[in-house]
Amino acid sequence: MRKNKIQLIYLFLLFISTSFLFAGSPINIIAIIDVNIIPMSKEEVLLNQTILIENGKIKQFGKVTDIKIPQGSQVIDGKGKYLLPGFFDMHAHFFYEQGENRNTCEAELKMMLANGLTTVRIECGDSVYLVARKNVNENKWLGPQLFVSSPQFVGNWPWPGKMFAEICKEPKDAIAAVRKCKQEGYDEIKITFMVKRDVYDAIIKTAKEVGMKITGHVGPFVKLPAALEAKQQIEHMDEFIEMLLPDTIYNHGQSVSDMNIWEKEAWATVPYLDENKIPTLVKMVKQAGIYVTPTNYFFFSSFVDSLTKEECMRKPDYAFIPPKIRETRWKVRDYYWKNAPPKSSREKYFQIKSKITYELAKVGVKLMAGSDSPEWFLVQGFSIHNELEAFAKIGMSLFEVLETATINPATYLGINKTKGTIDIGKDADLILLEKNPLENISNTKSICGVMAGNKWFDKGHLKLMLNEAKSELSKSN
Repeated sequence: MRKNKIQLIYLFLLFISTSFLFAGSPINIIAIIDVNIIPMSKEEVLLNQTILIENGKIKQFGKVTDIKIPQGSQVIDGKGKYLLPGFFDMHAHFFYEQGENRNTCEAELKMMLANGLTTVRIECGDSVYLVARKNVNENKWLGPQLFVSSPQFVGNWPWPGKMFAEICKEPKDAIAAVRKCKQEGYDEIKITFMVKRDVYDAIIKTAKEVGMKITGHVGPFVKLPAALEAKQQIEHMDEFIEMLLPDTIYNHGQSVSDMNIWEKEAWATVPYLDENKIPTLVKMVKQAGIYVTPTNYFFFSSFVDSLTKEECMRKPDYAFIPPKIRETRWKVRDYYWKNAPPKSSREKYFQIKSKITYELAKVGVKLMAGSDSPEWFLVQGFSIHNELEAFAKIGMSLFEVLETATINPATYLGINKTKGTIDIGKDADLILLEKNPLENISNTKSICGVMAGNKWFDKGHLKLMLNEAKSELSKSN
C-alpha cells in the first residue's frame, strides 16, 4: 500500500514538472482563431481572422471561414482580442550597471518578455550582456532577441566603481576601441560623454570601415550639425534644444541636453529658447534621414514632473527594483528635487521637447520607442508602455505611436523582412491584447499572450515569469 502511494506521488510530481517544462515550449503549428489583427504594414484592423503559425513563422492568415486548421494544432481563442507584432525597446539597460553589479539579466529578460517586448537593444555593452544574448539565441534563457551596443565611448570616466566604457582621449584610442568592439561581437558603437570632435570623427570613420552603425548621445564638443552629417542615430534628442538658442550663443551654446540637465546653470537658458527655430531644426533632421529615440518619458517623469514618493512606491513595477538600487535612486531623486530648476523652466522644457517630437513625427522622421530603463524608477518592460503613452500625449496618432515600437525599429536594425509587421513568412513575434491600442494607447498593457522564438506564453505563464523575476530581483545585493 505504501509503495503504491509513493508511486502515485511520483507520477503526480512528474506530471507537474512536465507541465511546467512544456509551458511556453515550441509547438509545431499554432492557430489563433477569430482574432482582430493590427498588422502594422498599414493602418487597419483586420477583423475576425485566423492566423496559422508553423515552426515560429507566420504561415497563413485570413477570415475565419477561409482558413483550415490542421489537425493536431494548438488552438488559441482570440475572440474579441487584438494581435500585434511584438514590441521593441530601443534603449534599455540591465541592473548590472547599478548597485553592486549583480548579474540578474536572466530575471530581467523574463520581465521584458512578459511585458510584450520581443526585441530589445541594450544601450551600453558588457561581456555579461553578450553572454545573455547568446543564451537567448540558443534557447537557454527566455527573453526577447537582444541587440547589444558597445561599452559607451567616452572622453573621460570620472565616476567610481565598475567602468562600462571605452575611454577615448585621442583619435588613435577611438580607432583601436572600434576595432576591438567589432571583434568582440557588439552590434553597434555607442557614444556618450565628453567626446572631442577629432575623436568623434575617428569613431565615425572607423565604424564605417568595419561596418558598424553609430548610436548614442551628441555632446557639446561635437554639436548637432556634425552628428547629422555623420548620419549618427541620435538618442535623447541631444543638442536639439541647443539649436534653439539665440544667435548670441548664450551660455556658450550649452543648454539642457545630455548631462547638462543636472546643472541648474544650464536650465537658466531655457527661457531664451526660440520656438520659431523649430521648423529649421526639424528640416535639418529630416534631410539627414536619421532615426531618433527621444526617451521622453524618462526626462518628463524624472526632471519635469516627478511622482511623489508614495506614488512611486504604489507603481506595480516598483517591487521589481532591487532593494540596494532603490536606496541609491531615492538619494539621486532627492538630490535633484531639493534644488530643482524653476517650475516655469521645467514647463517650457516639456512644451518645447514635446513640440519638437511632434513636428519630427509630422514630417516623417522615424522615431523609435526607448525607455532608458532602469534609470531612476523606470523598470524594464513596464516602462516601454509609459514611453508609448508619452508619444500619444504630445498629439501623435496612435498608429504613429505603435510604429515607434514595431516597424520603425525593425527597419533601422535591418530586420524588417522578418520582424516589425504581421506578414506571411515573417517571424511570429506577436502580442495578444485584450483591448484595442488604436482606441487607447494604454491598452498596450492589456497583454494576455506573447509569442516569441517559436514559443507561446499565455497569461498564466507571463504571470509566472513576472513572479520569478520579482523573487530574484527582490533579493538583497
